[in-house]
Amino acid sequence: MVNVTWTRFARAIGAPLVAMLCVLAVGATPAYAYWTNTCDDWQSLFYGKYQTINNKWGHTVNNWGTGWQCVGRDTDNTTNGWQADLSWSNSSSEQWDEYHIKAFPSTVVGWQWGYANPDRGGLPVHLWENKNVWTNWSFQNQVGDQKSDAIYDLWLDWSDNPSSQPTDEVMIFLDYTAGAHPESNKVATVDLAGATWDVYRSTDSWQVISFVRTATTTSASMNLRDFLGYAVDAGWLDPNKYLISVQAGFEVWRGAGKYITTDYNVSVS
Repeated sequence: MVNVTWTRFARAIGAPLVAMLCVLAVGATPAYAYWTNTCDDWQSLFYGKYQTINNKWGHTVNNWGTGWQCVGRDTDNTTNGWQADLSWSNSSSEQWDEYHIKAFPSTVVGWQWGYANPDRGGLPVHLWENKNVWTNWSFQNQVGDQKSDAIYDLWLDWSDNPSSQPTDEVMIFLDYTAGAHPESNKVATVDLAGATWDVYRSTDSWQVISFVRTATTTSASMNLRDFLGYAVDAGWLDPNKYLISVQAGFEVWRGAGKYITTDYNVSVS
């Protein structure tokens, strides 16, 4: 497998500076009275502090893969549910396309590539403040012929609102298929948040610290501070840096179907 960090570098530098709101009623979804969706590249649906993004970074920035993707949510729900409908396959004209991430439909709290929702959900915070970052996430994977993962993506930087690539990325893998997680630079195995995690670290272009759950799950309730604190104690993260963003979603190499988030929450205290 090629270095997964390299493909994420393209996602980072290609991300748009401004996210725009685009909500379109979908009459074909009768289960929700206030269902909205978007199929446009990089468009967002807002719900308080949550920004759900139709992120197709690999496809739109690098022309990787063929297919389509939409994100939708019920704007009147109390569990912050959302879903991604998609179909991605490898391009026959793109060499090694099996190793390229096509998209990352996700929900963000806080900073997002030069744009911040006016309600930033208690972020940014200095790591030295030792704030709780409680989260729960329950989802259903209804995607076939897939290569994908379900991750938290945490961004950190010296600035509370960087205009370019942050200095650090902490990734927390809950669910993944073969080849859809780091496979090199393993540095430790730790017990955190009631589970066991393999830890990977890369400093090629910016620092990426990855926690990969050894037993995959589609439901988690935990304090993200545990992972950040471990990295601080290991000497990898400077406590004077800011946690600027909490992002959760599905990186997709290929597959067709739905990812359905039934319950999601992030709370900083």
